[in-house]
Amino acid sequence: MKLPSITLPLSVFFLISSAVMSQLSGQTSQNVRPLTAAAGENWVIRWNRSDDFNAREVDWRKWQKSPEQFSGWRWDNERNVTAQDGLLKITLRNDSPAMKGKNEKDREGRAYTSGMLKSYAKGTNGYYEARIKGAPMFPGASPAFWLYSTIDDTITQAGEARYSEIDIVEMTQRQSQKEGNERITDHNLHAILSNGKPGVPGREWHRPNDERFREAQANEYRTAFDPRTDFHTYGCRVATDMIIWYVDGVEVGRKPNKFWHRPMSVALSLGLRAPYLKWKDNKLVLDGEVGAGEFPTEMLVDYVRVWELDGKSE
Repeated sequence: MKLPSITLPLSVFFLISSAVMSQLSGQTSQNVRPLTAAAGENWVIRWNRSDDFNAREVDWRKWQKSPEQFSGWRWDNERNVTAQDGLLKITLRNDSPAMKGKNEKDREGRAYTSGMLKSYAKGTNGYYEARIKGAPMFPGASPAFWLYSTIDDTITQAGEARYSEIDIVEMTQRQSQKEGNERITDHNLHAILSNGKPGVPGREWHRPNDERFREAQANEYRTAFDPRTDFHTYGCRVATDMIIWYVDGVEVGRKPNKFWHRPMSVALSLGLRAPYLKWKDNKLVLDGEVGAGEFPTEMLVDYVRVWELDGKSE
């Protein structure tokens, strides 16, 4: 028996096509709630720090177009941040004289520009998740998804946090091209505590590489995949007593939450790393001559999500 042909109305055709494209782009019902959400948990999304990047340009009402400069390179969002085809693209560039055929040094690191989205809105406890494809260049580029607060030097009570930073993921940070290093992801904590003295001299940094502060020691994870070649989901649950990191829904580390309670902005960025920069005098500075590398290089973000449990802090 020959079945009759069916002609779909144009509106229905577009509806089905949109649903299929939504599945392909990662914008599915799966990210309506956290990838690791347990049955019965009521997570409420916070759109002031979440984005699908489906618009024709970045929503600069939500994200800061000119975030503060603090690194061995410059943020230039006007040039290096775009939204297209449902993806956020952040580009890292080298415009140094060396790239123009001159063997010169750029001690200020002004040759390198990149981009960072930083949310105006801030929060503390919740679940943070982003689907990211890392930058092809290795070593030298580090895509990152992180949270950070302002530094409040008016806080003078000894042991109280003046600054909170949670690195949900930092990719491809190793300088060596030793096999497997491109698969290492870092999931870290940074904090500044007051030592009881007002002003900058009272700052006491807690960093992952400082063995004195076990609560901030590094969570290093070696993935089964190369984060540069495809999209993967990176998440972090921030609760009053514990911070837990996830990659593709699998727990990869946890630390007690001692100092990470200050309101923090959400950030997505593409940073510069060794061999171009080195850590000196408490900051990243240019290391030697400007190199050609594989510039420009770019990271892609499918979506970023922020949820709060039952619409409030845990």
